[in-house]
Amino acid sequence: MNVVLGNEYDELLVLQLENEVRALGGSIDKSDWTLGGSQEVIRYKITIPCGHLEAVFETYVGLSLHGSEHLVMALAKRIVPNHPLQSSASSDD
Repeated sequence: MNVVLGNEYDELLVLQLENEVRALGGSIDKSDWTLGGSQEVIRYKITIPCGHLEAVFETYVGLSLHGSEHLVMALAKRIVPNHPLQSSASSDD
């Protein structure tokens, strides 16, 4: 499952992501950087005690979480509790 949390350049959103992962006893590690034309994609591996997720910062798309529906939605609701979340199915489940 994929959920877009907001803009990839939103520093407060990124800080909130980092804080919530730490609060859950997890860690974030940069795993990949790609540039294609004017589009930049940065991928981070998120490890929390109950599983693994991926955060993706993508130009023109935003900051998104990828992984199992349960983990993605649980973390997304902690980061942006009052924001309607855009989601899409993914083979990353």
